[in-house]
Amino acid sequence: MLSLCSFRKLKESKYTFPPITTIVNNPDILLAIYLDSLILPIEQLSIVWDKKILDYIMKGYREIIYHVEKLSKQKGIKFRVIVEASEDSVYFLISLKYSDIRCLNDIQDNFQISDNRIFIKPLFNTLSEQPDRILWSNSKHMINRKQSLFYNLWEKAKPLSREKDKSS
Repeated sequence: MLSLCSFRKLKESKYTFPPITTIVNNPDILLAIYLDSLILPIEQLSIVWDKKILDYIMKGYREIIYHVEKLSKQKGIKFRVIVEASEDSVYFLISLKYSDIRCLNDIQDNFQISDNRIFIKPLFNTLSEQPDRILWSNSKHMINRKQSLFYNLWEKAKPLSREKDKSS
């Protein structure tokens, strides 16, 4: 389990040391480490969202995603998202103008990779609509495996149609 002291050490090292793969369920750390992973990248942020996590984000975290997108644009970060889009989410996704978004049906995973150095997977209790813990890793082996999965999904996914955006 990741303690507050270990979290501070990780943060001070820009999440490179110590090498760790752990489940984070401490509410004091959970949101902080997840949000840090969104604003930390300097080159690339790769995300896979299924319908459940996208619904969760749309309910309470739209502004954070808009902020992450704005930071990505300012820093020149490649911000790529593979998503299981629905009619309810298409306008939100279209509003993300700087993100490169692709759609895929029946996504069975949620994860994000920041700069090929941090892997995060939100975990849901089956009875909950929100993640109650995350799998966090800076293990090169895990990151390389998930980055490979991301690239494979990216090739299969179709670019988000921004047709509905033509009136603006």
